[in-house]
Amino acid sequence: MNIQRRLEEIRRKPEHIKLRYTYIAVAISMFFILILWFFSLADTINKTRTPKNENVFKDMQSQKKSLKDATTDVKKSLDDLNKSLKSDGTQPDESQLEPTSKEILP
Repeated sequence: MNIQRRLEEIRRKPEHIKLRYTYIAVAISMFFILILWFFSLADTINKTRTPKNENVFKDMQSQKKSLKDATTDVKKSLDDLNKSLKSDGTQPDESQLEPTSKEILP
């Protein structure tokens, strides 16, 4: 069937018939949209049911360990710097080596 010919036939019909075609087309379109939405919603619900809290807890523990390691490395570097400055015979300025609480906290 030729689509252009079919459209011309619909254009010639009375307004209430054209309105029926519009409602049918909207109903069919909404049916497909609702089916897609339903499957998308079902997939989202299934993904949220999986226990992800364990993964978050493990990630937090690894980040905590990484932060402790980084803190230890920074302290060691500052101690090494302090020792090297003392071995040169110069006294390091304490305000440069150890940040005050005002410098740490915003």
